[in-house]
Amino acid sequence: MKTWASKTVLYDPELRSVMVRALYGTPLAIPIGMTIATIVIAACAAITGDAAFALLSAVMGCVGAFRFGTQVLYRRKQTSFSTAVFERLAYAGAWATALTMSCFGAYAVTAHADDRIVTLAVAQTIGYIAGIAGRNSSRPFITNVQVTFAALPFAGALIASQIPAFVVIAGALLMTVVLTISSSDVIHRVFLSNFRTTRDLKTIATTDSITSLLNRRGFIEEVEERLSSGRRTYLLSVDVDDFKTVNDTLGHDVGDALLSLVANRISSALEPGDRAARIGGDEFMIVTDRSSKDVAELAALVVSLFADPISVGKFTLSISVSIGLANATGESLERSLKHCDLALYKAKADGKNRWQSYVPQFSEAYDRRIELEHDLTKAIVEGQFDLHFQPIYSPRGRTILLCEALMRWKHPTRGSVSPAEFIPLAEQTGLIKSLGSFAIGQALKAAVSWPEPVGVSVNVSGKQFHRDHDLVGVIEDALRRTGVAPHRVTIEVTETTLAEDKEFVIATLHRIRALGVKVALDDFGTGYSSLSYFAELPIDMLKIDRAFVGSIATSTKARALMRAITGLAGDLNVPMIVEGVETPEQFEAVTRFAPYGVQGFLFARPMPKEDIDPIIDRRVALPAIDRPSTTVTKKGRSSAA
Repeated sequence: MKTWASKTVLYDPELRSVMVRALYGTPLAIPIGMTIATIVIAACAAITGDAAFALLSAVMGCVGAFRFGTQVLYRRKQTSFSTAVFERLAYAGAWATALTMSCFGAYAVTAHADDRIVTLAVAQTIGYIAGIAGRNSSRPFITNVQVTFAALPFAGALIASQIPAFVVIAGALLMTVVLTISSSDVIHRVFLSNFRTTRDLKTIATTDSITSLLNRRGFIEEVEERLSSGRRTYLLSVDVDDFKTVNDTLGHDVGDALLSLVANRISSALEPGDRAARIGGDEFMIVTDRSSKDVAELAALVVSLFADPISVGKFTLSISVSIGLANATGESLERSLKHCDLALYKAKADGKNRWQSYVPQFSEAYDRRIELEHDLTKAIVEGQFDLHFQPIYSPRGRTILLCEALMRWKHPTRGSVSPAEFIPLAEQTGLIKSLGSFAIGQALKAAVSWPEPVGVSVNVSGKQFHRDHDLVGVIEDALRRTGVAPHRVTIEVTETTLAEDKEFVIATLHRIRALGVKVALDDFGTGYSSLSYFAELPIDMLKIDRAFVGSIATSTKARALMRAITGLAGDLNVPMIVEGVETPEQFEAVTRFAPYGVQGFLFARPMPKEDIDPIIDRRVALPAIDRPSTTVTKKGRSSAA
């Protein structure tokens, strides 16, 4: 009868697989043992000329060949057949060996009086029985049947011989059977306990505590195993779009609960052969052996699963995911993960909420980016950067109020590199702090030679507001070194600057204003929370983004929006500068809202200091805008000049 432990093995596939692997764990021991037994029995046949021994030798040889064949089959085809098949084959071979060996011993003792034959039979049979206890004692079922088959017929023959020494040996054998049967279950229980403890520790080490998916370590082990076996392997990198906003606004408890629900939705799309993992933060991975077509369908399915909002406690959240897909077959794990990341970056750059499969061009773009990053570091050291200045005019007096400093990079081999390319790279690498400090110092140095009324404005990245960077100290040092009056200096920030550390940014802006330096809110109207933060920000000027100007001369909606912004700025007594004025019609439409300043290609493009210095005192003399404009004040506030 099967013991409780044996039933446990039966219903635990992983444990059963391990136990069966142990049965085939010594591939040379069984063939060698079977060959020796066959030779011993054949020797007895040769000595005695007994056909029974010859038959038993042939049977033992056939059983040995069968067991060797199952060993080979297991090595080559273990993934093609069920564990149960190989388990039954092992049982059949072991029990057939035991029964044949016992018959040999029993026949030798009862049919022959030759001491040589009896000695060979007793030694061989007892040695085999002792080997059973040592080799299979952790498997009670196979061990108990095997030792019984091997011992009982032989012990019966020893007792029937009525030779006192043989009777004693029979008693010892029967005692061995009893002890083996009683101990094998205990040994098996200890084995199970150790196995489960080890498995539990491994599970803890390779499982994410929040989602119960694989963690990074477990995922890497899974993928490496698949790649080493030559299986077709695809990787999908799944990233939750804008997850940081959830943590920042609703707290980490809600964020963790959301991650768990995201994991559930991802898991619902998986099939046998797929494994998912959370490898950190809001990053998930999927490994699959599906075909390329099916993998594409899986990626599209996962994206579509997040079309419906997710309820997290009392909150209902609308989220999306972006996915990068790469074929890892035949590649190294490191390279495959890089390909996956590059595809994910492309999906993010294309607008998020989509999936993207890796193509070699992504690596070429990545290599170019790495090269540009290296060149950027070198450019800072070698001083390849310069400032250009674009004037901001008073629409009433047609004089320059201040000039906005804009960074330019003249690469020795690439030529002019667009700020749209190198500024984001500088922000990502942290080099923006060095560039920003350079821009502030050079801008103030340029303003020293300008007439007193003309000021200078410098754009400041949100990355310069990190706690490990003393932005206030940089500005203060530049003021001290150049001697420029603080009221002539304006620092421009965007609404997105507040995204990471709102309280610290606002506190820093207060410290900047305490120096006497002005603060302007740039690109107003394009951020994610204009009105909610507008009243909190310590600002002196408001710069209206060019998006509001493009159709202001022809669109009543654009004029209505500008009227609302003008009213808001007027109520808060904040002067307004309008950017992106490119046509006389736009200029005329804009001046009706009495802005403090206007800026755009209609007046001047950004230019080096040596070009702007000669015109710094001139009035705007473009004929297209030299006609008078009708200005409207709000609540008696005149346009400052």
